[in-house]
Amino acid sequence: MFRSVAAVAMLGISTLAGAAEPSGIATIVEGKAVVIRALYKLDAAEGVRLLADDLVHTGNDAFLRIEYDDGTSVDLGPETLLQLNHPARRKSERPGLYLLSGWLKLTSGKPQARYSASFASPRFDVLDLAGVVVVHADNGSGAVFDEQGTARWIDHRARGAKPIILKGGDFLAVRQDEPPSLQARPAPDFVASLPRSFRDALPLRLAKFQGRQVVAKSQGAFSYSEVESWVNAEPPIRRQFVLLWRAKADDAAFRASLERSLSLHPEWEPVLYPELYEPKPAAQTAPAGAGPASGPVAVPAPQPQTGAATH
Repeated sequence: MFRSVAAVAMLGISTLAGAAEPSGIATIVEGKAVVIRALYKLDAAEGVRLLADDLVHTGNDAFLRIEYDDGTSVDLGPETLLQLNHPARRKSERPGLYLLSGWLKLTSGKPQARYSASFASPRFDVLDLAGVVVVHADNGSGAVFDEQGTARWIDHRARGAKPIILKGGDFLAVRQDEPPSLQARPAPDFVASLPRSFRDALPLRLAKFQGRQVVAKSQGAFSYSEVESWVNAEPPIRRQFVLLWRAKADDAAFRASLERSLSLHPEWEPVLYPELYEPKPAAQTAPAGAGPASGPVAVPAPQPQTGAATH
């Protein structure tokens, strides 16, 4: 079992390290922030280079900035869960940068050849950003403040919904299943809860860390509770983790948690109970044209004579 776990772990690491391009550098880290990569948890520290598809988690009162060579920056506020990708990258025609919950401030850099800066979230996507947006998302609601420039807001709850064009100063709020509300200025409660680090335009610091190799400190394996929100995310997001975290099914505590709430992530069932998905043996039948089966042959009992007896 240990060999299989180790093999899968190494496969996950090599897949990310080899196939995934570098995805930016952490240039500001205040408070607690961790990175989930393959089967391991790493400390997010200033100068650490992050990879595409890394999961980034921030703690209470934390602030994390990630910068790219093209001038794009991604700021994370407190209690934020984000799957990192360059904002111009796409995955299955949706933005690769995915905000599961929390606070995000996205600043676009130089225009890309094919796609513009964008991000996705459970209820809405923001595409083609040319400027700065500040976003908050949680389980039942979300809000986008277009601080500068333009962007397109897409309602991910309704198939075929027409995009809403945002311009500087616009504020769009979504609550549960209600229609989006577009206003000319941010709501007072949004302003009051805005992270302090999001209120000012901070200078870029990427040049300070370029050419340096900062190794992220490992915190060992992660627990189920640390990734539960990802395991139970919307299907296109959570399915990617079945192969990546397959080896966690050998962890008794992790497996028990998966089994308790299997209805929220049914794609894990073949991993947890592979015997249910093994091919059933085909029924054995005699081939066409085969002779009679070997073995004893039943002989019919003699029938009583019904005619007159001869004398």
